[in-house]
Amino acid sequence: MAKGMSWIKSNAMLAMDNSDQTVADLITDGCNMGIKSLSRYLNEYEAADETSKDIAKRLIKLEEDLADNVRGFL
Repeated sequence: MAKGMSWIKSNAMLAMDNSDQTVADLITDGCNMGIKSLSRYLNEYEAADETSKDIAKRLIKLEEDLADNVRGFL
C-alpha cells in the first residue's frame, strides 16, 4: 500500500512540475523518512550487534549528506 501511494505521489508531483526543484523535494522527503525510520530502529533494537548498528549509522549519515546536497535545488 505504501509503495503504491509513494508511486502515485511521485508521479503526480512530476506530472504537475517536472523540474529539478520537484525532484529535489521528493529526494529530500525520502531521505527524511529513511533517517526517521533508521533512527527509530536504532532506538528500538538497542541490543543489536555493533556491526548492524554501525551500518545503520553510516546509512543515516549518507541520507543526511544526500539531503544536504540537494538543498541547493529546492
